[in-house]
Amino acid sequence: MDILINYINIFDSYYFRIFVLSMLPITELRASIPYGILKLGLNPIPVMIVSILGNVLIGVMVIYIIAPLMNLVRNIKYFDNIILHIFRRTRKKSKMIYNFKFYGLILFVSIPLPLTGVWTGALASYLFGLSKIKSCIAIVSGVLISSTIVTLISLFGKTLVI
Repeated sequence: MDILINYINIFDSYYFRIFVLSMLPITELRASIPYGILKLGLNPIPVMIVSILGNVLIGVMVIYIIAPLMNLVRNIKYFDNIILHIFRRTRKKSKMIYNFKFYGLILFVSIPLPLTGVWTGALASYLFGLSKIKSCIAIVSGVLISSTIVTLISLFGKTLVI
């Protein structure tokens, strides 16, 4: 019974919220790390690790599952225009990835600004036909850089507030 209670408590924990927040398309770890450090007052290292895990996991899922699934769903007339719009916007926003491939993807994912990050980077790598393995390596590298930047900004911001 204790194991079941502990399992349920994981889903009700702050770290689970941080994990889920780091997987969402708009927020990613740009929001999950400051939320954990500044709002919840948690230790920065576990917050960073949980955010990295969630962000990398969704990146791999986009490359291997979501992007190919979106391509299949395009065959349904109702979804075709929506997905076509997403694909066009992604191509437009990710010229850096197209031009510099692997290193462009690292740089694109590592910049913690809106409309950059894992979701757009992973989808762009799929659309531009980059190697899935190299894309995953680039995404992990970019997430490590981005998480370091966001954590340092959060810690610096915390010292300014205190």
